[in-house]
Amino acid sequence: MKRCLPLCFLILTATLLGLRVDAQSSGLTYQGSRRESGAPANSTNDLTFTLFDSGTAGVVVGVSNVVNALVVSNGLFTVTLDFGGTAFDGNPRWIEIAVRPAGLGGVFTHAMQRLGCVVR
Repeated sequence: MKRCLPLCFLILTATLLGLRVDAQSSGLTYQGSRRESGAPANSTNDLTFTLFDSGTAGVVVGVSNVVNALVVSNGLFTVTLDFGGTAFDGNPRWIEIAVRPAGLGGVFTHAMQRLGCVVR
């Protein structure tokens, strides 16, 4: 019985640790910069973020994120994006950012870059 007790405790502990589940979000924080006429922007903009599987002629991955009236201060902005739970499967991704002045309508200016990550 004394030999069984440490083994039973070990099995019980391993089982309890295995039951621990932490919820993970598919969201991410994107920090970007914007310049207007060569200087850091101080403006309010409408932005659309779209994820692609390639930098040229790519296929859209997940859902686009539209952020209206985002404040850009000293050229910097931060936004939380969620392209869906299956958007990041280990393959490379490119993000297209379309921007225009907020509330004016009109044409978006587009830029695309390869998406990297920083682990906190």
